[in-house]
Amino acid sequence: MRAPPDFRLLFESAPGLYLILAPDLKIVAVSDSYLRATMTKRDEILGRGIFDVFPDNPDDPATTGVATLRASLERVLKHRRPDAMAVQKYDIQRPEAEGGGFEERHWSPVNSPVLGADREVIYIIHRVEDVTEFVRLRQHGSEQHKLAEELKTRAGQMEAEVYGARRSFRKRTDSFASFKGTSSRASKSARPTFNGRTRSSSTRSQSASRRRKLSDEAKSNSDKRRSSKLSGASRVASRTTSTTSCR
Repeated sequence: MRAPPDFRLLFESAPGLYLILAPDLKIVAVSDSYLRATMTKRDEILGRGIFDVFPDNPDDPATTGVATLRASLERVLKHRRPDAMAVQKYDIQRPEAEGGGFEERHWSPVNSPVLGADREVIYIIHRVEDVTEFVRLRQHGSEQHKLAEELKTRAGQMEAEVYGARRSFRKRTDSFASFKGTSSRASKSARPTFNGRTRSSSTRSQSASRRRKLSDEAKSNSDKRRSSKLSGASRVASRTTSTTSCR
């Protein structure tokens, strides 16, 4: 006849992370997987209170691991039904042989009551899953997403700055071109031309004065030549008369 199964051995060999607590929250049984995950030894934790074995990390003043777990276990004792906890940060103390101190961990716990014949809680099964890697990956993904959003925002700002600078440069260039065109047209309108289309009043006045002066000089020279011719003719006539008289 086969011997009855060794339930303690079966429990301790179970692949899940299990811890069995008494109503006073002392540890009465633990699975091998739980020991490996928490870096503890069975003979060092059995019979001890759970919060003596797993205290809060003193280097993390914001930690709420002990308070949150205690509240969940008290709800199980009071309401005698399972209590699923949200993922929580609960650091684990490393053995002195591994450097001591605390190692950051994140857990997903579920606390379930074991009721006796009188329907009172005689044990609490504390089952956890180590979700540290998942949380780290999620945090990394969140950081990557945040970085991507920051880069996207910065890229948008840079694009706006470049577009604004381009518009400002184009505006200054257009203003300069407009000013240059106006100056060029003003210069051309003020410059004298000799094709009869454009002259300043000063230039026209000077030209008229020069023409009058040249006309006066030409008239004077003509009068001088006419006077000289008349004088010559008179002298010739006088000589002719004298010659005739002598004959």
